[in-house]
Amino acid sequence: MSAFYGVLLLFIAGFYSANSLAQESFSAELSAAPESAPSAVLNAQRTLPTSRNVLAAQAIQLGSDADQLVDLSTPAEHFSALFLAANTAQAYGVVILLPGIEETFDWPITIGPLRRKLPNAGWHTLSLNLPTPPTAALPVGHIIAEPVAEQIIVYAPMSEETESQINAEPEAIEPEPEPADEAVAEPVSKDPPTATFATIAPPSKPKPMPVPDYPQRISDFIDAAIAHAQTLNAAEIILLGHHEGAHWALDYAAKNATSTPIPMRVVLIAPRNSHLLDLSYENLIEANTQHLADFYYKNHAVEHKAAQQRLHASRRANVQHYHQVALATASGVPDIEQERLFRRVKGWLNKP
Repeated sequence: MSAFYGVLLLFIAGFYSANSLAQESFSAELSAAPESAPSAVLNAQRTLPTSRNVLAAQAIQLGSDADQLVDLSTPAEHFSALFLAANTAQAYGVVILLPGIEETFDWPITIGPLRRKLPNAGWHTLSLNLPTPPTAALPVGHIIAEPVAEQIIVYAPMSEETESQINAEPEAIEPEPEPADEAVAEPVSKDPPTATFATIAPPSKPKPMPVPDYPQRISDFIDAAIAHAQTLNAAEIILLGHHEGAHWALDYAAKNATSTPIPMRVVLIAPRNSHLLDLSYENLIEANTQHLADFYYKNHAVEHKAAQQRLHASRRANVQHYHQVALATASGVPDIEQERLFRRVKGWLNKP
């Protein structure tokens, strides 16, 4: 009997020792796993996601509105826009729509409905696909995404001489004449002959033009849209901005009042301040000379207070061309609210 207990004790001791050895080996494998993992996996860096404006352009390209896409160019880059022609024989003009931050050029609130409905009222619409604004600071470990379809860098034009050197065909090398049978031996000079080689520098590739800062990019986008409107023989241009886009529209109109070749008016819809602009709405309204329409929602306390400040600024500066319109959102039905907004905007646009 004692022999049986002795064998049983030996079996239990062996079991526990094997279990402890297995746990130690498993812990060693876990600690050694990061060292043995592939370096490509450990050193992988997360890239920034594709910006909203690029995804919106790609979605339009794959949808039924692909024929509405137009490609516009600035001195430094290309960008896309959505164009709809007026459904009348003679259009009143072109409405250039500027969406707000994190909005697209076919945003279902304000931008999309207005760009589709205003052609029935006799206006061309051109909705701009604005670039994503820069962030204050990137988190550690993130890298900047590569240029995509909406940020194609435009190279400066090459000079005619450089282009001719690149396109010129290589000259044919004439074969050397064979030496005569009776060659006359020339006296050998003590000094070694000096060889001369003609060095032709290869034509340098034109450097890409640097992308300007964000406010200048927005101004260039609007310049390209106005240039496109000139090709349509537009009699008038309307800069219509939603949220932060309203701030950009008002800033552009104040700075380019005299340089615009076509008469221009400005429409602000639920305007919001952009931290990338130095001048506030009040200063821009006082400095503006175009006719302004300020649409705001009176049910929101913050927007109502900001609208009162803009109205007081116009009165202090005695701005006679500033018109403010209060909107209501009591219905709660988005389609009804968008239809009301369209009618109010159309009524102001069609005023002489």
